[in-house]
Amino acid sequence: MKRFSQLHIPTLRNDPADAEAPSHRLLVRGGYVRQVGAGLFSFLPLGWRVHQKVVQIIREEMDGIGAQEMLAPLLAPAELWQESGRYDIPEVFRLTDRHGRDFVLSMTHEETMTFHAREIRSYRELPQLWYHFQLKGRDEARPRAGLLRVREFVMKDAYSFDRDEQGLNESYEKHAGAYRRIFERCGLRFYECEGDVGQMGGEVAHEYLAPCPAGENEIALCSNGNYAANVEAAKSVPSAPEFPERLDAPSEVETPGIGTIEEVAEFLHVDPRATAKAMPVVGPDGKLVLGLVRGDHRLHELKLGAVLGGEFRPAHPEEIEQPFGASGGSLGPVGVKLRVIADEALRQGQFVAGANRDGFHLRGVEAGRDFECEFADIREVVDGDACIHCGGRIGVEPAIEVGNIFQLGT
Repeated sequence: MKRFSQLHIPTLRNDPADAEAPSHRLLVRGGYVRQVGAGLFSFLPLGWRVHQKVVQIIREEMDGIGAQEMLAPLLAPAELWQESGRYDIPEVFRLTDRHGRDFVLSMTHEETMTFHAREIRSYRELPQLWYHFQLKGRDEARPRAGLLRVREFVMKDAYSFDRDEQGLNESYEKHAGAYRRIFERCGLRFYECEGDVGQMGGEVAHEYLAPCPAGENEIALCSNGNYAANVEAAKSVPSAPEFPERLDAPSEVETPGIGTIEEVAEFLHVDPRATAKAMPVVGPDGKLVLGLVRGDHRLHELKLGAVLGGEFRPAHPEEIEQPFGASGGSLGPVGVKLRVIADEALRQGQFVAGANRDGFHLRGVEAGRDFECEFADIREVVDGDACIHCGGRIGVEPAIEVGNIFQLGT
C-alpha cells in the first residue's frame, strides 16, 4: 500500500485551456486523466482505479445473466468487415501491414464475434451470451468534451446467439435488465429510449441516455413521464396551425425579395405553422428528391436518410435551376416531376409554399389535390410538441449515450 505522497496525482490549480465540459475540466484538474493527443487520453492511476470499479460493476451484472467473458483482438482482418458491408464506414480506421494485408482497427466487434459463432455446431448449444472489455478505435472527425467523444476508448460489448425469435427476445430483455441495474448502481440518472438502428441495422434498438449539457445527443421527454426517445427516432404530435380561409385552388401571390419562412409569414400575415418549406436533396441513387416539412419544423437528416435508404446531400444550385426554374427561397412541390417526400404534419390543411418562380409563393397548397407525395415522419421533434401516448408536453434536452442494445435478428 502506497502513501498518498508517493502516488502520481498531478492536480492543477487552473482549468485546462481546451476544456469546455465540466467533466473534462474536473478530470484533468483532479489528476485523473491526461490528454496525449486529440481524442486520445491516458488514465492516470487515480482515474484507472475509478475505471476498474465501474468495470467490476458491469462484470458482476453481466455474469449475473449468464454471459461469458472473453477477449477479442483490437485488429480485425479487412475481409470480415468487407463481408458485413461496413468496411467503408468513414469512422473506421483502416491500415495495411508490412505484407500488404488490410486490417481494421475495430470500433465494435460484431464481425469478430460472428466469426467465432461459426464454431457453434448445433442449436443445442444455444443460447450463447458473450461479452468483453476491449479498446476500440474510431476515426472521430471532431473529438471534444474530454472523454465524451474520443478516438480511442474502452467499451464493454455483449452478444447473444439464439435459436429462435423467442430466445432472441429473452436475451434482449436479460441485457436490458442488466444495463438498468448497472446504471442504477453507478448512480446515473438515465432514460431507456427508443433508438435508431443506424449502421447496426436490425429491427429494434434502445439507447440509454443520460442528461448532459455537453452531450451531442438530444432526448425527447414527456412531461408526464410516459415517453422518452432519442430525437433521431422520436415521434410526437406537433402543435396545430391556424390556417387561413380555404381556397379551391392554389393562388399565386408576389413576394418580392422574400425568402425565409419568417419573412413569408409576416408578409402574408399567416401563421408560420401554415407554411411549407422545400429542401431538394440528391439521394443515394444520385436522383434529385424533394423533402417537404412544415415551415416551423426542421428536416431530420437521419429520418430522411432512412426513407431514402442511405446517405444524401443537399442539391447544388445548378442542380435545382433546371427542374424547378427558381432559386432556393421560392421552391415548392406543385408542378415538379420529382419524388416528393412530405412530412406527416402536411397531411391535413392548406399551406403557403414556394411557387417555383423567384419572388412568388402559392397560397392554399394542399397535398393530394395539388401535388402527389409520399408521407413519412421526417421532421425533428421540438419543444412544445405533444406526447403521442398521453398528450403531455414534450421537452428536448441534451444528453449523452451511455449504452445501447440492438436486436438484429437473422
